[in-house]
Amino acid sequence: MTKDYLLEIGLEEVPARFLKDLSDQLRLRVSDFLTDERLTFTSIEPYATPRRLAVIVRGLAETQEDIEEKAKGPSLKIAKDDSGNWTKAAQGFARGQGGTPEDLIIEEVKGENYVFIQKSIKGKPANEVLQGIVTVIKNMIFPVSMTWHDYHTPYIRPIHWFVSLLDDEVVPFEFVEVKAGRQTRGHRFLGQSVEINTVDDYVDQLRQEFVIANYEERQALIREQIEKIASDNNWKIPIDDDLLDEVTSIVEWPTAFSADFEEEYLAIPKRILVTAMRDHQRYFYVENPENGELLPYFVSVRNGDSNHIENVARGNQKVLRARLEDALFFYENDTNQTIESFVEKLANVNEHYKLGTLTDKQNRVHQMIPVLTKSIDLESSVTQTAQEAAKIYKFDLMTGIVDEFAELQGYMGGYYAEKSGLGEDVAKAIATQYLPVTSGGELPDTQAGAVLAIADKLDTLVGYFSVGMQPTGSNDPYALRRQATGILEIILNQNWHLDLESIIYQLVNERSEEADEITKDLVEFIKNRLEPHLSKSGVDYDIINAVKQANGLNLVYNVNSAIQLQAMKKVQASDYREMMEAITRVTNLGSKSETNVTMDESLAESSSERQLISVINDLPKQETDPEIQLANFSLLINPINSYFENNMVNADEEQIKNNRYATMQTLTNYINIMLDPREIITKF
Repeated sequence: MTKDYLLEIGLEEVPARFLKDLSDQLRLRVSDFLTDERLTFTSIEPYATPRRLAVIVRGLAETQEDIEEKAKGPSLKIAKDDSGNWTKAAQGFARGQGGTPEDLIIEEVKGENYVFIQKSIKGKPANEVLQGIVTVIKNMIFPVSMTWHDYHTPYIRPIHWFVSLLDDEVVPFEFVEVKAGRQTRGHRFLGQSVEINTVDDYVDQLRQEFVIANYEERQALIREQIEKIASDNNWKIPIDDDLLDEVTSIVEWPTAFSADFEEEYLAIPKRILVTAMRDHQRYFYVENPENGELLPYFVSVRNGDSNHIENVARGNQKVLRARLEDALFFYENDTNQTIESFVEKLANVNEHYKLGTLTDKQNRVHQMIPVLTKSIDLESSVTQTAQEAAKIYKFDLMTGIVDEFAELQGYMGGYYAEKSGLGEDVAKAIATQYLPVTSGGELPDTQAGAVLAIADKLDTLVGYFSVGMQPTGSNDPYALRRQATGILEIILNQNWHLDLESIIYQLVNERSEEADEITKDLVEFIKNRLEPHLSKSGVDYDIINAVKQANGLNLVYNVNSAIQLQAMKKVQASDYREMMEAITRVTNLGSKSETNVTMDESLAESSSERQLISVINDLPKQETDPEIQLANFSLLINPINSYFENNMVNADEEQIKNNRYATMQTLTNYINIMLDPREIITKF
């Protein structure tokens, strides 16, 4: 027979943005705990509301699985004396394992005899094992935590109750002086405390106390209510998934309702209105289904029932009205000023006190843009547009609307720029300067915008690294990893072959006397962003590491190299292994070479040596197509193998030895354009 087990952690309201992840974490930790404790189960159902994290384990075994194991004791020469009697060491070992010396057996391990004891461990009852589930609660990890009362145990929020039931039986444990029982709490205002009779009653008993414990059910109900409001009023209500998740995470008994606001506020640009409603008030905005224009209505979700819902609607109208009144004031005030007046104010604002003003930043980015566009051979109009945008692109940070709605930085710059007649291309470049704001997010949709975004992010990285403010460990207060990821994603999206290392060196050299070291650190920092990107593409970790160790920084080439290597490994495994073994032999020697001589074919002493040098001389000095380079590697296999079979690199004659090391060094430099093969695992 099997049983069901319920664990509920009762808390003060958990921040909405963490609820889903914490629910998943609890489910996984309970699963791992049961697996480690040899308690089999069928499934685990997660439940989460702002005031609780819970799981129900279905089909839980009544007892642990029995196990048979062989324990290893001392060597035989220690376990028996000269007379063949068991020593105290052997007797103590047997006793410690719950047996007697008669249970000891002798087995050979690596040429030496040891004593062992075969023992059976009887599984414990589930209700006894589950008392240890308190370790799951203790070991939860939180992005933020707090302490309360005089406890020194940080947690996401103060704990108020635990429910721990195996079918209808309480499984006791205690944590932060809160004892587990069967009593849970209903809705904070509509419900009461209730004792759960059995695990199967949990969901229904909470429902009676105005709590829908199942996250997906609660979310589906909210969506259904919003769609009904839209249908009843012939509205279109876009349901933003992130907002829906947030709203689901802050209510236990959802009731959606609609209300209106004054039409005069429709004079505010739609993006500002949507930001005010969606991002600041957690409202769903309403559109005309025919033309997509914003209508003067909004939809919100109450954490409660429909009683006196009209009062709730009036309260929300009042709050939104104040927010929109501010937005209208700042918008009108901004439009009465010129862009030039905002640009002038940038000279009084520091990017960071160690990095100079925002005016300085604009000037550096303006100067950087021709360097970038020249490297990728873009049309002059793209450079001109990006430079025109760079002269003013931070101005909206001085506007009232961005000061009130920080999420609109960039967008408002583009909006005001176009409104001022600066042209659509310049406006778009300014509007997309911060993209992508998250990994995998929206990217600039024009070349000028992409150039400006890369230049802005590069300047930020160079600036912070130059003053020694690079991230350490998981600490990244200035989101520099996000900036580096943004550079990677934009460059890959545009398929631009940029020699970033030389560009970075040039930029760092203008700001620091330690250009070599800072450039090295920053190049490595950006290369590290390749790892998550390539992992998502199914590239093996050893190939990722090998490509990261390649010379230079051409992100498109680096990514394509990894993908081509992975494809060859998958389709031509034996050729791939043979190729890697050959070029690794070369790299092992070439990377150690300190000779400054140039490879000289006239010093070759054998046909195999002449052949390899001849092949190397025919190789291109730089490569931008990894498919071609892999083909060249394949052509090198036989000459390399023949070379090592017929020539000794460490020749007795100094001139010959130096020439052979120069040969290895030259070929290693070519190989290292793509990868460092010493990172590759060839046994698979």
